[in-house]
Amino acid sequence: MSATPTVDRFAFGKNWQSFAAIADEESISEAQRGLVKLFPNGELRGARILDVGCGSGLSMVAALRLGASHVHGIDIDPNSIKAASELLTRFDVGKSWSVETATLFDLPPQSCDIVYSWGVLHHTGAMWPALERVTTFVRPGGLLAVAIYRRSPACGFWQKEKRFYSSAPPPVRLFIRSLYKTAYLSAITASGRNPFDYVFNYHHRTRGMSFHHDIHDWLGGYPYESASPEEMVGFMTNHGFSLERSFQRPAAVKGLFGSHCDEYVARSDAKAPA
Repeated sequence: MSATPTVDRFAFGKNWQSFAAIADEESISEAQRGLVKLFPNGELRGARILDVGCGSGLSMVAALRLGASHVHGIDIDPNSIKAASELLTRFDVGKSWSVETATLFDLPPQSCDIVYSWGVLHHTGAMWPALERVTTFVRPGGLLAVAIYRRSPACGFWQKEKRFYSSAPPPVRLFIRSLYKTAYLSAITASGRNPFDYVFNYHHRTRGMSFHHDIHDWLGGYPYESASPEEMVGFMTNHGFSLERSFQRPAAVKGLFGSHCDEYVARSDAKAPA
């Protein structure tokens, strides 16, 4: 995360620590596939990358495996920084990485080849200012990659649910998770898919993530904002970026079970100083 903490902010770091403990080579391989989808032309090789809201550090490991020259991860949650540091150390990806507990808005000026922030800025409590801030860290001609929740008719409900869940005691959270999983997997079954196969192979569709950790993250991810593709493309254009590729997916059943992240990769149109 990357913003000033709020009272009801979800403890993302503890969830990332739990996930990092079970992450394995297959998780990293899936994370690499996710990055190659975003950067299919070898843009990661030799790149200096800033990972805003680095979470478990999984994407940092994947980027280094794909040839990044240096990856710096920041996160507002000290537990995320612990998780990332332990994961990067455990998978022995060399010394070309660094992590720090820092807020996006207090980060000093810098110029990076790639600024990457997957599923983070909509949890800052100030999504549009956060998006404006990350654009300033991209060097002229560099790339910005962000993933933002797609707006749906149910976003108002989910904002209230997430705020409640974030401050609820553990037994109440467990009850909500159990209820949500039952409804979600029942819907999977009703669609003709195998719910056991869906959970077992979940990481293949979600950048190496874990079904159970993602459910906890979704239900508790507060603060929460979202955006339409039109808003995101307009933002990129207005801030001097050209959209190179995007991966958009509308929320199923009008967001009844939640929303997906739309992914955007845009290039800075600014010219490097002569």
